[in-house]
Amino acid sequence: MSKWLSSKQHLGILPRGGCSFLGCRVVICGQIRNVVHIVHSPIGCAYYSWDYRADSRGYCFTTDLNEMDIIFGGENKLLKAVLKVIEEFKPDAVFIYETCSSGIIGDDIQFVAEKASQITEVPVLAFECAGFRGRSQNFGHKIANLCLFKLMLDGERNAIPNGVNVIGDFNSKDAEALEGMLRRIGLNVVCTFTANATIEKIRNMKNASLNLVQCSRSSEFLAKLMEEKFGIPYLDVNFFGIENCCESLRRIAEFFPTHSSVIEDFIDRNLRRIEGKLREYRKSLEGKTVFICHGAQRVFYWIKPFEELEMDIVGVATYFSKKDDREKLLRMLGVPVVDNPSVDELEEMLLDLKPDLVVSDDKIRHLVHKLSIPFLNGRGQGKAYVGFSGFLDFSKDVYETVNTKIWTLARRDRFWN
Repeated sequence: MSKWLSSKQHLGILPRGGCSFLGCRVVICGQIRNVVHIVHSPIGCAYYSWDYRADSRGYCFTTDLNEMDIIFGGENKLLKAVLKVIEEFKPDAVFIYETCSSGIIGDDIQFVAEKASQITEVPVLAFECAGFRGRSQNFGHKIANLCLFKLMLDGERNAIPNGVNVIGDFNSKDAEALEGMLRRIGLNVVCTFTANATIEKIRNMKNASLNLVQCSRSSEFLAKLMEEKFGIPYLDVNFFGIENCCESLRRIAEFFPTHSSVIEDFIDRNLRRIEGKLREYRKSLEGKTVFICHGAQRVFYWIKPFEELEMDIVGVATYFSKKDDREKLLRMLGVPVVDNPSVDELEEMLLDLKPDLVVSDDKIRHLVHKLSIPFLNGRGQGKAYVGFSGFLDFSKDVYETVNTKIWTLARRDRFWN
């Protein structure tokens, strides 16, 4: 297996785990509604940040820095751009993003943001998230969380009874499903951060009684800030898969004991509702193999769901994981775990393991299809995979993807002989 473990980061090569700018602009900020995003950069960074996830909201523009801007500075150009988009689009806020180019030449985007906000009375937030500021996108998460946290500091805190925030969910359909599920058990969802969030909802997050952290890697920092400033406790939750969902709901019941009977009844009714169909899927999927390629946090999400489908995980590739994440995965699964693999290394692993399914996001879809292996986008873009109904939909997609007959025909080539 050691032949797969040669991944190294080389100077001048964009890390496959993304950069600080991507972690800030795409992962955290991109899903907030009615915000205009201005990327202070040559055009490439804006394209990179817009074409990455289907759930991006609002409008994205770039100042398109050229050679003269690099020499003489681009602050005036940026200010004109901010004033123009506010005039044209009437957004709730404008987000300005520093990139490597504007960071290196020293443009003061904080000054521009403050000046534009004074002129227009529209919130203008500046994110100093140049790609070189961190080793991966994780540092960009922290920059975004800290900047958005400042929105909560205006005004007094007025606690909402049974109010909760869902922090660290960035799929709009998952967020809608979670909001619906939590409301059915009697909770008031103040904000889902950041899927379907608005500036006003983010401001009101301080009024919740409890924070539910769905992705600890991207947003636990924000939950800790809110606990320190407002005294709001948080729970790490995971609503992917039956066991994870039941366990998370029961932990919520411990915090809201008056809801315990409602939550247990909700769990019981949903288990009875989906069990018959899941039994059919398990019968077909039992013993099938799966390879997971995601950020470490999402890999942990999928372990239990695949066990519940009685499928075998035969390999894992992670991005921007920590050493303890990889060691934990090795202990839990006992299978090869590679961090930040190159395309060649990933292809070699897949050809050796020949899984029945690869679960990842779309950046490796074409490679996987080229190898004639069934592929499923684990982010469930355009649909929800969380909760009981979400797991049923996920199981259906896994079943249909693995059993599509095209793969039998496609494998009659050099990769599978």
